[in-house]
Amino acid sequence: MKFIHAADLHLDSPFLGLTNLPNAVLTTVRQATFTAATKVFDRAIAEHVDFVLLAGDLFDRAEQSVAAQAYLFQQFDRLDQAEIPVVISFGNHDFATDQHQTVAYPNNVTTLGAEVTTKKLTLKSGETVAISGFSYPERWVKRDLAAAFPIRSQVDWQIGMLHGAVATGGDDHYAPFKVSELLTKGYDYWALGHIHHRQLLNDQPPILYSGNTQGRSVNETGAKGAYLVTSQNGNLVPSFFPTSAVLWEKATVSLDKVTDLKSLGLALTTWIETHAAAKLTLTALTVTLSQALDATELTQIVSGDWLALYLRTQQRHLLAANRLLIRLQVQQAPVKLSAPQIDQQYWQQAQAEVFEPANERETFGRLLQDPSLADWFSHPGTDYELRQQAEQALTKLMGEEDNHAT
Repeated sequence: MKFIHAADLHLDSPFLGLTNLPNAVLTTVRQATFTAATKVFDRAIAEHVDFVLLAGDLFDRAEQSVAAQAYLFQQFDRLDQAEIPVVISFGNHDFATDQHQTVAYPNNVTTLGAEVTTKKLTLKSGETVAISGFSYPERWVKRDLAAAFPIRSQVDWQIGMLHGAVATGGDDHYAPFKVSELLTKGYDYWALGHIHHRQLLNDQPPILYSGNTQGRSVNETGAKGAYLVTSQNGNLVPSFFPTSAVLWEKATVSLDKVTDLKSLGLALTTWIETHAAAKLTLTALTVTLSQALDATELTQIVSGDWLALYLRTQQRHLLAANRLLIRLQVQQAPVKLSAPQIDQQYWQQAQAEVFEPANERETFGRLLQDPSLADWFSHPGTDYELRQQAEQALTKLMGEEDNHAT
């Protein structure tokens, strides 16, 4: 058996705030969710899969554009001609889609309802598959619907589809569940959606977030895609394949010889040319300088005016390197706190106690159910970023206290 598990296509994502990009690049970015989704359907046809599972948030919002609806119908029709069934659930972004859908999907498409239901398939191989899941009837589903999933039935393979988040014990909004509860169902695979960072919550049986197929902001960095799942020795084994048309990246570079905006531009161009990307990469760049810029020049960076000028004048170099800057932040070299302002030893001790994963996760709480925030939180550079910002804020605070004292 072979199938594809994808989720969070987010067709029609607006990609706001990218006004400084060249028009051709803007067009590519705004079509990126469609380009990525097409790679999913192309792969399904090329692999002759038995079926496709789409676990929620096919659209970015409940009010879908005509273009997005027509696109999805056409892709489903392609799969219908290839005799590939599709099972879809709708999530918190495209909830109650049946109220807005004006065109009936092809006969190969099964849309799961507001309550947990099961779709049974008999494959060409003769194997039987039961697929259980539901769609969001409204933006928030606070109930734990895991209990409504049936215990494994007498089939060769049983799969659960669940667009939701692991329960935090608080006021959860997105179909909260516990991994332990899913395991009691005896399923062979759980196709999860909602969190945009792919995560394996359990190895066998796989309980797996496929992530979104296309990153939509700089908080959704790294390769995005879907999973081709195959049966091997009685288990279902997922294999990731990338689909992103555009990548997002956060990067930090230290520049020692920059003294003004002219030398900053030259240094940035050199860095970009030596860090060319394989595909279009939108980069939020933080530059650490060893010397302070003039206040007037720093204002031009903070306002975004200098970056807009840089993007226009260096467009040829940027496009050749497949790397465009969407944000530029300049920081002076980190200032080490010293007595009598604050004892460095106590600061380091406080860092170790405060910036501990359990403390950070408790502080953010249910905010981590938001896919973008969950991706940002799990990014390897986030902990460093939080520490740096805290140290800079503390430095500023101590400076203000000294000023008040004088």
